[in-house]
Amino acid sequence: MSVHESWRMDRFQELDQQLQALCAADSRLPDGQPELLVFVSAFYPMFDAWRDWDRVGAKLKKWRSESPDSAAQAIVEVMYWDSYAWYGRGGGYASSVPEAAWELFRERLAKASARLEESKAMAGNCPVWHSLNISTLINSGASRTKINSAYAEAVKAFPASQQVHFAMGRSMEVKWGANPGDFERFARQAVKLSQREEGDGLYARLFWSRDCNCDDALSFGRPGDPDWKTMKAGFEDLLQRYPDQIYNKNKFAAFACRANDRATYAKLRRELGDNIVEHLWPDSWKPEVCDREMAKSPAVAPAREKKFQGTRQT
Repeated sequence: MSVHESWRMDRFQELDQQLQALCAADSRLPDGQPELLVFVSAFYPMFDAWRDWDRVGAKLKKWRSESPDSAAQAIVEVMYWDSYAWYGRGGGYASSVPEAAWELFRERLAKASARLEESKAMAGNCPVWHSLNISTLINSGASRTKINSAYAEAVKAFPASQQVHFAMGRSMEVKWGANPGDFERFARQAVKLSQREEGDGLYARLFWSRDCNCDDALSFGRPGDPDWKTMKAGFEDLLQRYPDQIYNKNKFAAFACRANDRATYAKLRRELGDNIVEHLWPDSWKPEVCDREMAKSPAVAPAREKKFQGTRQT
């Protein structure tokens, strides 16, 4: 039974068993991401789409009363409060958010923090607890010292956890108070920590997690931008480990285009053929745009650090 079905039918014991199995195993999805993502991704989109906060809150209370020591209940409740906090804040820039919305945001994040703290003994043996803890600290505006301490504890237990590194990576972005270049240095360090299990692939995955279909889509050649040689090696490692994964190859090609690596792009594009995953390519650098751009001679090609024009927020 799927996670969605177990939740819909109030089969809480099955949810406990599903999370326990996913936390204990190092099983992977076809593209190499941890299968543990299946549990997390079952709830966040559902909460954001349904926005039935009272009904979900009542269901979580019922689950907790029936299974007070449930790690799965604690994890889902933390995700609930996190989603509810962002719902209260809204999606605008910080300067446009009313004080009342900030109050809702802080109050609900405080409930997520409290649930994390009281569930650490029963859920702290799962990497998803640590990734949620780091994310909640960042969202709550915790000190850099506190965030770093949480990350150090997490990687000591789970040095190769992609989700732990992804969560910490947010704190290394300029918009969260970091300096240009901090994220790139962090990515290199994360590769060292996860080398045995992940090889060089985490460098590519971390920058992939930062990419977007927006004006801040990744570029190459500016201070703080990814090093293409290192990213290319990371994607090559991913394709060696997961050779039939179209998602990884699409993203590799999309980055090769922006990095102005004609030879790599041409090879990947031939291999992809019609197997294009559109949402992995920014609007201003769709496959047909890259096909035309990469066919130009280097002398007339635009500078690779060119700022994207006309993209839309998604």
